[in-house]
Amino acid sequence: MSSEQLQRGLHASVKIFNLTQAMLVELDEKCEIEARVSRDDVVTMKRASVAMNRALTALVRESHDTENRLTLELHMLRGIMQRENTDRDANRARVFELFRRYSSPDDVMPVASGTTNAAASNPLNAPSASAVAIDRALASLERTEQGVRDLSPIGRFDMHGAGLISAKLKMQPTVEITKKRTRRPKIHAVA
Repeated sequence: MSSEQLQRGLHASVKIFNLTQAMLVELDEKCEIEARVSRDDVVTMKRASVAMNRALTALVRESHDTENRLTLELHMLRGIMQRENTDRDANRARVFELFRRYSSPDDVMPVASGTTNAAASNPLNAPSASAVAIDRALASLERTEQGVRDLSPIGRFDMHGAGLISAKLKMQPTVEITKKRTRRPKIHAVA
């Protein structure tokens, strides 16, 4: 649209320029100071100037519309960027919290609020996405194991199961012998 309006304005401007240029050349040839302009030439100049004004008005209107649209987009982008910055800061704080939690041993007291730890202040030492995923999986596994331990009637064992099974198999024959020795005779009631 703007190139079309620009072409119309330039065409009208060239028409006026050529008309006046031809009149000036004619005046120079006749060595006259005053020029007579016919009604047809004035009408042609008027139409060309109206076309040129319309083209300029359309270009200015389009320019203002574009400027208004760009200003609106700029304000929208500023709002979006503020939200993105807030999200980025929240993610950064979450990553720093995870890093602080996993980088220091549990028995070490946290650093005082007035001092800074060099490792904790470096954002490049933050855990990667895969490390965070592994930590989440391990935490989920720990919660599942804790649920099974809570439901288990025998309690918690910190030993490997194979040793317990082999010890049970070794103990089983002696338990049966002990049971045979300690059997009480059955008493039948006579009616």
